Amino acid sequence: MLRYLFSASTWAATLRLSAPLGLAAMGSVFGHKARIFNIGLESYVLTSAFFATWGSYLFENAFIGLLFGMAAGIVMSGIFGIFVLHLKADPIVVGIAMNLSSWGLTSLLLLNIFHIRGSIMDPRIKSFSTIHIPFLDHIPIINDIFNNQNILVYMTIVVVILSHIIMYKTPFGLRIRGVGINESAMEAAGVSVIKYKWASLIITGVLVGAGGAFLPLSGISMFTENMSAGKGFLAVTAARIGNGDPLKAFFACFIFAFADALSVGLQNFSIPSQLVLMTPYVITIVVMCFTNLSELRKESV
Repeated sequence: MLRYLFSASTWAATLRLSAPLGLAAMGSVFGHKARIFNIGLESYVLTSAFFATWGSYLFENAFIGLLFGMAAGIVMSGIFGIFVLHLKADPIVVGIAMNLSSWGLTSLLLLNIFHIRGSIMDPRIKSFSTIHIPFLDHIPIINDIFNNQNILVYMTIVVVILSHIIMYKTPFGLRIRGVGINESAMEAAGVSVIKYKWASLIITGVLVGAGGAFLPLSGISMFTENMSAGKGFLAVTAARIGNGDPLKAFFACFIFAFADALSVGLQNFSIPSQLVLMTPYVITIVVMCFTNLSELRKESV
């Protein structure tokens, strides 16, 4: 059982499952550093998944579907930003409202555009195909894990590295972090706080939109109601566990994805399905508890 669960195929599945979480978490990281608590990422993921499906359906092209998903994410960020940054609404209330309304919105659009309820699967919905990397063929284990993944998986790795560089090695990242630490000091230094908060929101929309687009375009070529299944919440959790650090946040995503991959593998054994489906969320709670305990110990020291 252990050999099966910790096999190369499990790690390959973990890498693939970490991609949508990683992209969404990188978006949440920028909002976290700019001190924007956006619990509405679940609505971003679900809405982007629908529009990515629609874009791919209309143009029979996965890349255009990805652009539709990113555009939907930007629109969702625009709605959130208007209410929170300009109308001074409570971000938690706005986020919850967006999460609740996105399920109804996507179900309504599914019915009115595709004239169907539940799910849509159509040959015109194109997914990203897997990419074969020849030089990995002769590297054991690495080949099984990293080869023949779709382009969004590789893009996630690049986005994580770029997010870390932007956050800690560029003036833009320094100002984003400064806005989150002390808005008054940044205003006194001549930095437009609202400008950088909007910049962080737009980045959030693009990256979370890409994460949402991954769900229907990663090979299944279909959209189902409530397809996000908590991935937006996990992304917010990962960003908080990593305290806004892209590498730490992605590591948290990798743990969540590993738990998800384990839950798939455990279904082959005589374990109640309810316990299997609980695995990713139980591990999420455990990780958060350990993170909070370590922070309390640092404060006590």
